[in-house]
Amino acid sequence: MRYRQEVFLPAFEGIRPFLVTWDEEGQMIMPQNLPPGQKPLVLVTHDESTFNANDGKRQLWMENGKQPLRPKARGKGLMVSDFLTPGGRLAVPDAISDTELAARLLPRRYATEYFVYGKDKYWRGDDMVDHTVKVAIPIFNAAFPGCQAVFLFDNASNHSSYAADALRVENMNLHPGGKQGWLRDGFIHGKGIPQPMKFPADYHNSELAGKQKGIKRVLKERGLWPERGLVLDCPTTRGRHGCNPQGGCCARRILGAEKDFRDQKGRLQEEVENLGHRVLFYPKFHCELNFIERYWCRAKWFARENCGYDFEALKKTVPEALASVTNASIRGFHRLALRAIDAYSAGVQYGTEEFKRTVYKSHRQVEDKSKW
Repeated sequence: MRYRQEVFLPAFEGIRPFLVTWDEEGQMIMPQNLPPGQKPLVLVTHDESTFNANDGKRQLWMENGKQPLRPKARGKGLMVSDFLTPGGRLAVPDAISDTELAARLLPRRYATEYFVYGKDKYWRGDDMVDHTVKVAIPIFNAAFPGCQAVFLFDNASNHSSYAADALRVENMNLHPGGKQGWLRDGFIHGKGIPQPMKFPADYHNSELAGKQKGIKRVLKERGLWPERGLVLDCPTTRGRHGCNPQGGCCARRILGAEKDFRDQKGRLQEEVENLGHRVLFYPKFHCELNFIERYWCRAKWFARENCGYDFEALKKTVPEALASVTNASIRGFHRLALRAIDAYSAGVQYGTEEFKRTVYKSHRQVEDKSKW
């Protein structure tokens, strides 16, 4: 909740004046009076969901006193990773023919990725990066030329995994060499100079030449190693880490508090920003803010209604299920998420009557409930 109020909402309000919007007919409305150098921004939300071969209808008509024979297990699964904009699924416009699509080396028309998962096969952080960088961004650039994407991801560990050379104290030893990561150069902000994380090949001490620096050496070069010395980690007591909440207690805690280490971004965010787009992470446990969740709900209803109880049938049904969700519905899902954002920005608490009145609007409702 603190992240929602202090990080996500202020960041969202900061980009809101520059967002491309869609009207009731599905026409794009470009933002006006943009500051110099500011591109129109397009929200691109992401999520993954799973569909299973035996996930059929939950309710059905049957003869009185009899039960249908159902498979006991959910069956083989198909994971779907997809991107939506407020105007619909992220896709190459129909105006670009299949021939032109191939000529421009675009990966495919829709950004949707299908992944068969199983016991020894699962969706990893590298898969997420590849899907975003190699598929979603090229398609976005073709669909929204001159615009900048704001990719919205769930605040999941799979989406915030770090590059192998990221500045992470968890990948460092106290002393030089040994089994520790080869990290990229850091930056000593107090001195305004870069700091290599390994000794140069021509270092005067041949035993250290070319080896990784440990935390102790890095802190000494920053003037942060005390004469009394430091332990690598504070001891754990009764399952709880013993670090001082105020910091300054152990070598890892002190180096991890340095700006270059503290500001280290995950690989997904780094790769997206390197290609000229933005990233914003949703608050955890706030699925009402991600309008793709209702897209999954609608698609799963279709898949259950048309379940073939066979994996080959599932592979055919899932694309049909995704295509069954109209752009008009997606625009409605997005407006609903915006109302939730507005409610939280106004300080309305989730689950209250005021929240329900603010977010869930319907032409079927009667404002004066005394008339029911």
